[in-house]
Amino acid sequence: MEKVATDIYTFSRLREDGFTYVDKTEALYAMASGEAGAQFFIARPRRFGKSLAVSTLKSLFLGQRELFKGLAIESKWDWSKKWPVLHLDMGTMQYDTVEDLEKSLKDYFALQANAHGLTLDCGKLMPDIFRDLIHGVAAQSPDGRMVLLIDEYDKPLLKALNTPDVVKFRDFLKPFYGVVKYEESKQRFTFITGVSKFSKVSIFSDLNNLKDWTMLPQAATLFGYTHDEVLQYFPGRIHELAETNGLTDEGAFAKIVEWYDGYKFEENAKPVINPVSLGCCFEAGKFNDYWSATAVPTFLINILKEHPLDFSTIDIGEDVLNAYEPDNPKIVTLLYQTGYLTIKGFRQMGGIRKYSLGFPNFEVQNSFVTKLAPAYAGLEPMRAESAQIAAAEALYEHDVPKFMKALKVFFANIPYSLTDRQNEQMWQTIVYVVLKAIGVGVCCEVQTNDGRIDMEIDVPGYIYIVEFKLDRSAAEAMEQIKGKDYAGKYALSKKRITLIGISFSAEKRTIVEELVEEI
Repeated sequence: MEKVATDIYTFSRLREDGFTYVDKTEALYAMASGEAGAQFFIARPRRFGKSLAVSTLKSLFLGQRELFKGLAIESKWDWSKKWPVLHLDMGTMQYDTVEDLEKSLKDYFALQANAHGLTLDCGKLMPDIFRDLIHGVAAQSPDGRMVLLIDEYDKPLLKALNTPDVVKFRDFLKPFYGVVKYEESKQRFTFITGVSKFSKVSIFSDLNNLKDWTMLPQAATLFGYTHDEVLQYFPGRIHELAETNGLTDEGAFAKIVEWYDGYKFEENAKPVINPVSLGCCFEAGKFNDYWSATAVPTFLINILKEHPLDFSTIDIGEDVLNAYEPDNPKIVTLLYQTGYLTIKGFRQMGGIRKYSLGFPNFEVQNSFVTKLAPAYAGLEPMRAESAQIAAAEALYEHDVPKFMKALKVFFANIPYSLTDRQNEQMWQTIVYVVLKAIGVGVCCEVQTNDGRIDMEIDVPGYIYIVEFKLDRSAAEAMEQIKGKDYAGKYALSKKRITLIGISFSAEKRTIVEELVEEI
């Protein structure tokens, strides 16, 4: 049975202790060999093996050949050459303020200097200390160059995102990371990784020498597992999972794909499976939501409260998808870079590149919307879940009054700070999240030959067509449904069709009227 590691991010330990390593060294060689450049950046969501990749590169440049026995890179690499490595993991820093971060970095660099037999003047400015350490480490190599690996470079910014302190952290980190560019001649190889990419007028204005492989085909499957890799490396685990859950091996793999697959980091690339979630599934022997083991970041919830998003139809341009300013975060960009959304479609329109985004799989969808619904409504999670279940039961039982009553539980608790920026899309988004969180089939902005249906709810035996109006009557909503013949789209469905027009009041911040008609 294959040994699976879900909490080991050190390449040497993984190999020495006999855990399964899905061989990614072919793709790492494309970077490390120097044939494609020398300084690289890749952004990926959390729990995708970035730290393991950094550790693998560290062992490679230190010349630890015994760890690479049987891997793709072993026969290609020149093991006669070694370089000293400076590994900076920003995720290990302890801080609440910029001053705390500076002290933590100085302590960290002092330890690194001691490990390399160097002495640093920690009374200098932080960029100068960093520069001195790079020079000192590089001097220990025959060719006067070293290897620089920076993991979680953006952790301080993400921690402070959506707070006034984010500008202070940005201003501190910008000259600090600028050293990477200005000391390029001392670096044989540089690799920086994190969750997000900030715009070129921010941190990356001083890192514009890096080759950004975030959305290039060469790195599309470097993090995460392809279908072929899972089938090749974990056949025993798949069989065990199948037996535990009363499935065939093929059925178990199909469930793996449904729950944990679907991430695409380049429009034409193969989708990849979340490696940590898959490992947790193998260990537990059950399909479950492991993504939510770490909570949805508060800053994402807060931004979504201010800027409600229609998760069923998300289109975005490449420029917005790639980067954003720390003090002006774009919610769609954040959700993509943190892994809650992924590429579902792509189209080229002249010189414009547009992406369609959606939840990658059931695990992420479930993890996110179950936390978003109570956050929107200001409800305790258990109370929110109770209201959601009541709403779902009502839809399955075709009890529209009960459904409307359940929705009003949410709207009665939504704080004024959210609803002072009201529009129809905000209310539509809340209803969508409430239903999606418990697995109800719901779609928004459904196209017909004469317009777009605000919401379609599809459950066994029934289809509900819903139109929302803000400070306009439910009769107007119903007139639009019927006038544009939205129900005609479902005429052959053999399901009972119910039309619902809903009127919200901006003043009362809740549903004030509904009309229901049966087809």
